[in-house]
Amino acid sequence: MNDATIIRMATETIQHLRHAIPVSSCPYMVPSYNALVSAASANHPEDAFLKVLTPIPTTGDDRDSISIAEITALFAQLVVALESLT
Repeated sequence: MNDATIIRMATETIQHLRHAIPVSSCPYMVPSYNALVSAASANHPEDAFLKVLTPIPTTGDDRDSISIAEITALFAQLVVALESLT
């Protein structure tokens, strides 16, 4: 997946999440975030910032603890990181 597609997907996700209650739990977005981080890391394996973006657990108690505000911030970080590489 190219960077432009990753940026578009993350940006559109952020736009939709802005309409939700920020403190609500948001486990259903974790797989999408993880997939986009994986794709971005594959595109730029040597980028120091992308190297530290680790996947969010998709099972267990941690999965349900991510809020809409947190996942929105993570998607935004991914967008900024990729935009800085172009």
